[in-house]
Amino acid sequence: MMKKILTLVFSSLVTLLIVSCDDNFDDYNTNPDTTTTVTPEMLATGALKSSMLLGGDGKAYIGYNALPKYVAYIKEGAYDPQYNLIGSCSFASYHLLPNMEQMVAYAKGGDYEASFNGLAIFLKAFNAYRLTMMAGDIPYSDAGLGKKGNPKPKYDTQENVFSRILEDLKAAEECFSKGHDFNGDFIYSGKVAKWRRAAAMMQLKVLMSLSEKITLEQKARFAQIVAEGNLFQDNGDNMNVTYTIATGTWHPLYNQPLFDPWTVLSDVVIDEFKRLGDRRLFYYAEPSMEQIKLGKNESDFDAYVGAYPMEDFDQLNLDYLANKYSVINNRYQAVMDGDPLSRLSYAEQCFILAEAVIHGWIGGDAATYYRQGVKAAMKMVAAYDTKFTYCHGMPITDEYINNYLAGEAAFALTDSDRLHQIWLQRYLLKFLQDGYDAYMEIRRTGYPVLRVNTATSLNVDNKSALPIRWKYPADEMQTNTDNVKEALSRQFTNGYDGINERMWLLK
Repeated sequence: MMKKILTLVFSSLVTLLIVSCDDNFDDYNTNPDTTTTVTPEMLATGALKSSMLLGGDGKAYIGYNALPKYVAYIKEGAYDPQYNLIGSCSFASYHLLPNMEQMVAYAKGGDYEASFNGLAIFLKAFNAYRLTMMAGDIPYSDAGLGKKGNPKPKYDTQENVFSRILEDLKAAEECFSKGHDFNGDFIYSGKVAKWRRAAAMMQLKVLMSLSEKITLEQKARFAQIVAEGNLFQDNGDNMNVTYTIATGTWHPLYNQPLFDPWTVLSDVVIDEFKRLGDRRLFYYAEPSMEQIKLGKNESDFDAYVGAYPMEDFDQLNLDYLANKYSVINNRYQAVMDGDPLSRLSYAEQCFILAEAVIHGWIGGDAATYYRQGVKAAMKMVAAYDTKFTYCHGMPITDEYINNYLAGEAAFALTDSDRLHQIWLQRYLLKFLQDGYDAYMEIRRTGYPVLRVNTATSLNVDNKSALPIRWKYPADEMQTNTDNVKEALSRQFTNGYDGINERMWLLK
């Protein structure tokens, strides 16, 4: 009897608890410290993090910079991009489009509608630009419509993609001109005036990428943007991802013992810095320990030795273990809030304008733009180490910059040599910043010339060539097969999705 009573009591308690839990389920299972609503500001922050390549591991960061031969990685065997092998691109940036559509919807009718609309349009164009530069034809008109019943977007021609990107960047600029400063932005703190300048500068960048295909109308558009004057004014307008000491926002190379000590500067970079007497070398590299033992000082240009990135890996490794090469500067390992990642910069804008003058797209003085670009690039690097802790006693000062521009880096006499100077400075500007962008510029200009080692090349389809495109994502081939095949057959002989195939931009 007692057992039955206890059983009934226990059952009643369980029932009471279940009912009580059901009645207050939401109260007990809701974290009071977690937001339950999404705001346009939150969506803006997420979209910017993804678009600006914030974070990422050290090896990925090195990989971005191995392809344009900024560095060589010597730890784990022959590294694919270092030896001219690239794979597929990613359409991951398109996953942001539904969120950005929500961002605009949540802001509709409010004071910040124009601002968030401008940001959404800008980021779509910004991300698509890189993607089309990598792969060729891509979805654009139909991109981001999966939730609206179109999970298989058609591919726009690259020519049309560029036209649409330019239209959208102009539209973004107009939105920012009507907008108000907003929250959720870690790039410009929501300053719409700066975003407007970024949209204008991005148009110049896109148009210069089209230099071999540019139309008279597009040249006129370039000149109009310059005449309007809503461009970057100095380094304070740079579109920078600024790293901090907060967890999750460190520089990708901070405290990376697997990568930092095993990453050496290339002979391309070091030899150019030495030829020019360019002190950026001392901010980027450590001296060769072999040269130090031979009596060189850390402040001597000759103490720095670059590696040929496509050298036989075993030989490269032996030379590294013999302390022959210069590894990247110790500050990358030591400083949490290291070099900001500059996705658009005043210096780059100056170099674009200098080139445009030489091409006859705009008036003005190419030499002035060139000198302004060099000065801005130098000051960007000097700002990395304001206390001169890691520059090996060779600081970049105003006096030094003036002497540099009067020496080997002085603007040349012929247009051909001037273009080579501009292209080289743009290449050096992107060191450990945006290697893919630098590589696309090398692809456009052919400068600087990158030596290819056919004996070590992993570009199996053409061992004597640099690869010129990324393949389409594997998941696209599986889920959007017909549209991918149509795009391939439209662009390339036999519809081959290869890394040596010439997209419209390069034909």
